[in-house]
Amino acid sequence: MSARPRRAFAPVLQEIDRGLALPIPERLRILRELEFDLEELWGRLVAQGLTADEARRQALDALVPDSGTLGELDRLHTPLYKRLTRNLTPGHLRLAERSALALATATVLFAQGLALLRVNLLWDPSPFLWPVLGAGALLFAAAVAKAFQLWIKGDHGRPERGLQVILTGSGLILALGIVGVIFDLYRLSAILERSPELVGELAAAWLVRDSALLSVAIILSLAGGLFWFVLSQWVVRVSGARWEVLGLHPGVDPQEERTDV
Repeated sequence: MSARPRRAFAPVLQEIDRGLALPIPERLRILRELEFDLEELWGRLVAQGLTADEARRQALDALVPDSGTLGELDRLHTPLYKRLTRNLTPGHLRLAERSALALATATVLFAQGLALLRVNLLWDPSPFLWPVLGAGALLFAAAVAKAFQLWIKGDHGRPERGLQVILTGSGLILALGIVGVIFDLYRLSAILERSPELVGELAAAWLVRDSALLSVAIILSLAGGLFWFVLSQWVVRVSGARWEVLGLHPGVDPQEERTDV
């Protein structure tokens, strides 16, 4: 039997990948099944006496779907969310998604404030506490929006886009908390320099106030970092599997190739 070069059908799989608009996991399943069928048929045809090139041509003619079939595959495997919202205009859909995200962000901000209020940490807060809480709510919005894009909406055009925003936001929240503690300490020092007899009262209040600030900043930063890690690992895993199936080197963006077609 003639030897077939390893991943001989990879260029064909790349072409088919460019014709599919499905989420990456669904695309991978279809491409893997197609590659297996192509290799099996190629092997049988070569065993029957055909040359390797002729066997490859006949296998491609028999199994590679045309544009109409690819469109039908897209329709059959469309994510549930897109099927449920297909009757909405793009403008109405964007408005609904953004309204839901804004409502969820406001709810998180309210819940954060209520939790701190219940433990009496908002009676004398640091001036930096509310900016930290606001930044935490925005970080929550960015993380939820990315998770929604990847796992609910199934929009995998550029799966890595937006991940850096989550990581950067997590770092900025921690930095904001640290800056707030330093600023409050500097302000306390200035007051005590003028009125050293207040050290007992003011130092205790500063300790409680800025401990709350730093604790909230650390918790929000760690939560954002954890969410970034989960999302980025998922993206790395599915992107690596896609590069392997398509016979590409890691770092090559198949989506960029799609725009060139």
